[in-house]
Amino acid sequence: MFRNRILYRDWIWLALSLSFFCFAPPPKEIPEELRAEYTLDGTIPVRYRYFNNSYSPTNACVYTKQMIQAEVARARAGRVGCYGNTDKFLYRALSKFPVRAKSVGVLGSTKPRYEGVVLSRGGHPVTIEYNKIISQDSRLEVMTVDEYDANPRLFDVLISISSFEHDGLGRYGDPIDPFGDIKAMEKCKKMLKPNGILFLAVPVGPDCLVWNAHRIYGKIRMPMLLKGWRILGYYGRGKSFEQDVHGRPLNAAGYQPIFVLTPQ
Repeated sequence: MFRNRILYRDWIWLALSLSFFCFAPPPKEIPEELRAEYTLDGTIPVRYRYFNNSYSPTNACVYTKQMIQAEVARARAGRVGCYGNTDKFLYRALSKFPVRAKSVGVLGSTKPRYEGVVLSRGGHPVTIEYNKIISQDSRLEVMTVDEYDANPRLFDVLISISSFEHDGLGRYGDPIDPFGDIKAMEKCKKMLKPNGILFLAVPVGPDCLVWNAHRIYGKIRMPMLLKGWRILGYYGRGKSFEQDVHGRPLNAAGYQPIFVLTPQ
């Protein structure tokens, strides 16, 4: 019996070790067979800035109650996080499209910033992320993308802040897919209740693919991203995406206005 326990323990150690060493990083170059699709037959210029922000499922990120409450306090005070003006734009949007008492899916998360914003406005957040997250706060439910797909539900509201521009690039452990961002937007339509809305922020400027950091959306790819959606509100420096995208330098990803969308 003791010998069997040793063998079982060793088997567990081996399985965890293999899961760690076999966890492949994203490719540093665009797969050549997918280049035409990623660049839309060469119409999208490419720059390079590599990241690997994925991590093994055995090494989950933990959101403590203290972390979450700190973000709630920040949002209540109207302070901004690392996305600066995007948070100000979101606060403006939430004043017109409130989330109080609504179920809110937060799509993509590396820290509980927008979960805190939702809680500060009386909403009920559920984080959905490729990487595993553990919530130590009963106010926040978390699940992986696979867990959501196994047990899907509908939300009143979805929030995606600086997330979909990464989909399909592998940076956060997501599958390599030239149209991962487009597919994510299509999936959102199936996640919303009737008359549900999506708060969306992605980098805006001249079209560019920065491998594998992010995409920047201009006059070519933005219409693809918004296909099948109706714009209820736009919150940025200008009055419209067309006005804001004009004259911005190539590869400038810091500007992310807020679109408020509903499926057509």
